[in-house]
Amino acid sequence: MKYFFLFILALILCAAMALSSVLPGVTAYKQGEIEKIADRKEHTVSNDRYSVSGDRWGRVTVKNATTGQVIHSFQMDYGVVVRETFFLDGGNTLVASQKDHSVFWDLTTGKEIRRFPQRIYGFTHDETKFFTLKDPDLILSLYAHPNLTSICELRPEASGGGIMDFSLSPNDKFLVVMFASNYPESDENYPGGDSSYRTTISVNLFNLETCQEIKEFAQAFNPGFDTGTFSQDSNFIEVKTFFSGKAFSQGKELSIRQEWGTWRFNLKNNQIDLIN
Repeated sequence: MKYFFLFILALILCAAMALSSVLPGVTAYKQGEIEKIADRKEHTVSNDRYSVSGDRWGRVTVKNATTGQVIHSFQMDYGVVVRETFFLDGGNTLVASQKDHSVFWDLTTGKEIRRFPQRIYGFTHDETKFFTLKDPDLILSLYAHPNLTSICELRPEASGGGIMDFSLSPNDKFLVVMFASNYPESDENYPGGDSSYRTTISVNLFNLETCQEIKEFAQAFNPGFDTGTFSQDSNFIEVKTFFSGKAFSQGKELSIRQEWGTWRFNLKNNQIDLIN
């Protein structure tokens, strides 16, 4: 009997050592399976007061930006990836989105303000508009904030599928979107698209004041590989990708056939200049 108890004690000690030997950044769970914490895609945004992150389990954690103390912890749909988090109203409002809806919270009271039945991809800098992608038709839609009313639909002449990347001009007048055929992502593959599908990519530029696509941009740069960089005055967008068509270099018109380079697209007259 004495040796039996010693045997049991040895087994317990071995199990404890095995658990303690799990490498930093790795958590043991589910009957010996391990999950690398580094593989969890978390969105973290911060301001002077708060830091907020969302994880793959639907948890949204708000911390004091200075001390790291947890101030609020919100639970969205359990086991569903938190895809975006935003601070609005000077940091007083928090918005988080999952694949099919978004939730607004008041950070002063910790209370839920409202829900919106779509994933919100982004807000304009002045927080007066946001855009979504309606499933299953993959329609890009623009809404007003804070009343959440529809403004218009942004329909490209041709697109490759769901939103892979996007960029807004500093004056909030222009939105450029990279569409890809394997997006929106499933929770399993987030943040990457589903590689089982053939990927078709297009990059489209929209004027948010007129709700129209600037078709010359897509015609020049598709297939595209870059959403570009807007100038601070929002008069130009520079794109590093392939281009074929008419461009200008030092005032001289060029006829180019499928050349890689950095190009400046003039948002006032749609003229394209070769930078390098």
